Amino acid sequence: MPTFEVLGLHFGISKTEANDTFHYWLEILRKVLPSSLLEQVEKHDSDYAIAIELLTEFQLIVDSMEQPRARPSDNQEQKKYFSGKKRQHTFKNQFVTLPEGKDIVDVEVGEKGPTSDINLFRGQQEKFDNNQMFEGDKALSRRKEY
Repeated sequence: MPTFEVLGLHFGISKTEANDTFHYWLEILRKVLPSSLLEQVEKHDSDYAIAIELLTEFQLIVDSMEQPRARPSDNQEQKKYFSGKKRQHTFKNQFVTLPEGKDIVDVEVGEKGPTSDINLFRGQQEKFDNNQMFEGDKALSRRKEY
C-alpha cells in the first residue's frame, strides 16, 4: 500500500491531505535543519572554503545505502533503477560523516540504483580538498585513487 494512503488511514485523513501535510512540513524542516555541514555553508563562499579546510583535519567516513522504490511501469525506466546487488529497483544514497558519525558532512540522495558506490563517491569527492582523507567500506577501501 502506498505511503500516503497508509498515513491517511493511520491519521484518519485522505492520502492527498497526508501528502500535502508531509510536503508542507518537509520544506520547513529543510530550512530549519540543514541535512549536512556543507549545506549549511554552501551559500557563503568564504565560510565554505573555511569548512573545507577545517575538514582536512579529520578522516571522513563514507557509507552508501540503497533504498527500495516502486518498480517503474516503463521498461526503460526499470533498467535505470534496477540494482543487481539488491535485485530490486532502488535509489542509492551516500553519506560523508565526521569520525564516529558525529555529524553529517555531506549527503547525496536519490541516485539511480545501478550507480556504483565508487562512482557516487567520485562525484562527492570533488567537493573536498585534494588532501582530504576518507575511510569507507570494502567497495571504497580497495580503490587507491581516492
